[in-house]
Amino acid sequence: MLSPSFSSSSLPPSSPSGTRIGHFFRPRVLRDLAIYLAIMLPIVWGLVAVEQSRFTALAAAGSNRDLRNYARAFTEEVRATVGIVDLSLLQLRATWQRDRDGFAQTVGEHSRHLRYRVPMLVNVLDASGKLVYTNVGPSREGLDMSGTAAYSVHLQTNDDRFYVNRPVISPLTSSWVVQFSRSIRDADGRLQGVLIAAVSPDYFVRFYDDIDLGPSSSVSLIRALDGAIIARSTHADRHHGIGTVLKNNPHTEQSPVTGSFRRAGQIDGVERFYAWHKIPDYGMVVTVGQAVKDANAQFAQQRAVLAWVGGAVSLVLSLVGWALLAAAERRRRALKALAAAEARWKLALNAAGDGVWDCDVVTGLATLSPRAQMILDTERSVISWYGSALDAIVHPEDLPQLRTQLRSHLAGHAPDFAAEFRVRLRNGDWSWIDAHGTVGERDELGQPLRMVGTFSNIDARKHEEARMRRMAHEDALTGLPNRVLLGDRLRQAIRLASRDGHKVAVIYFDLDKFKPVNDTHGHAAGDRLLQLVARRLRAGLRDADTLARIGGDEFVVLLPRCDGQEDAARVADNILVQLNEPFEDGELVHRISGSLGCAMFPDHGLDADALLRSADLAMYDAKSHGRNRVSSRYRGEAA
Repeated sequence: MLSPSFSSSSLPPSSPSGTRIGHFFRPRVLRDLAIYLAIMLPIVWGLVAVEQSRFTALAAAGSNRDLRNYARAFTEEVRATVGIVDLSLLQLRATWQRDRDGFAQTVGEHSRHLRYRVPMLVNVLDASGKLVYTNVGPSREGLDMSGTAAYSVHLQTNDDRFYVNRPVISPLTSSWVVQFSRSIRDADGRLQGVLIAAVSPDYFVRFYDDIDLGPSSSVSLIRALDGAIIARSTHADRHHGIGTVLKNNPHTEQSPVTGSFRRAGQIDGVERFYAWHKIPDYGMVVTVGQAVKDANAQFAQQRAVLAWVGGAVSLVLSLVGWALLAAAERRRRALKALAAAEARWKLALNAAGDGVWDCDVVTGLATLSPRAQMILDTERSVISWYGSALDAIVHPEDLPQLRTQLRSHLAGHAPDFAAEFRVRLRNGDWSWIDAHGTVGERDELGQPLRMVGTFSNIDARKHEEARMRRMAHEDALTGLPNRVLLGDRLRQAIRLASRDGHKVAVIYFDLDKFKPVNDTHGHAAGDRLLQLVARRLRAGLRDADTLARIGGDEFVVLLPRCDGQEDAARVADNILVQLNEPFEDGELVHRISGSLGCAMFPDHGLDADALLRSADLAMYDAKSHGRNRVSSRYRGEAA
């Protein structure tokens, strides 16, 4: 590596100490210094004040952005949860009206299926409001619950409405619950009873555990009808404020679906930034709040550093101005040369373990250290940065960006040169290089003369980044696309279908009789069965179709282009046939089936979430009608 050397000739000749000190206290120097400071110090502290206000604005903007994103994510979580509750009520009501003797068994199966998704307490009241069934226990049957809002609201209306009640202390469990209810009516519309699903408020705000907005942040779920808090969570308490009715809310019926505001909390008085997101389907609003002090605390260190920098800059400007006014031209030139030599020496020391290069900008020739030669896989100690020599070793795709970054630094537009690019090795392979450098010397007109820097081999990092990208889009067990990649492809398919006028189909299914395989033969056998299913079904689809595993034994098939429902039904029937064929796993032979739900764009949904939701509901319809079948019925269709 190249190392600058120092000698006594680099320093100015000595002068009497009294003469050096006397230069600083001449009247002219002191007068000019006072004028200089009167101009520079207000500028410095004015800039500090501007930056301080900018940090305040950044804190508010960053908080609002994060809060909107969290509110949107929380909304999707709540919408999916309430949708499952609504679908459960519809299915359980149909079972109650059709087969009361088997209702308890159906509730048990339903509870086991949803115990990790939406655990709920199921109650059935008769027309007079008395409890005729609960999965808490038969000892509570006969309890008069006619005074509950979940019952009384259905006395006031004749429609089949899904009602979201205020949170109450359950008389059955003596704990807070949110009650969702639907009426049970006969063919003439007369009230025969009410079906209630009670869910703990804690379930709706478990999302709070996954976010970090500071110790005074809050997450709330609110009824849009009256502003009552359904669920609320803070670091201090999960139940504080539940049932409280909030006043003067900005999220009115006329307000947008999403928005933000700032005010003191009506529950605890903490000043917060808030973001809301409405759930109009179910008459609820999600709010996520971050305390103003917590948002500003993100920049507390920067504010302190900025104040310190302001003081340091003021001091440095004072000393530098004083020195510049008092120093001779010979002394200043010596200091400049010494500073440049020290900068080059520091860069060489910091580059230990990396390859060092020293480039003459005028000729374009760069001298390489032995380590740099190893990284570039070249025997030459001098290479050219210009013309065809660079074309011969740098990947064509990386060459334009490399030249742009190099020219930007040489022209003074960028403080440093930094680039990542591929170079060709002698065996023909490509290797990733991370290059850093800086101009260490310019002429009197500011033109660059010399540039020094380092090379690092970053192949390992690039390979790891590529592996992580694959992991982010693939299911580790089956190698199929995961939910993220499926969502990307589905949204792209919908965009193309909207433009070209064709249809998109989604087939959502899970495996019947899969749980007994896990229970009987172990999870390893279950994993191998999932792999067998993935290989068999993937082989039966077109190259343009997507088979994705989105969790557990749930799969989704995306048909990005089809003419109608018949095409999707044909593919779904074929999948069902393949699932019914035995799967051989060594000495084991597994016999399973599937419950499949189909949904079409634009018939059953106009975006990816709506389409998947419709297919999911159709799958549950298939399950509710005996499994091992294909259904295209969803919640929006007539029962």
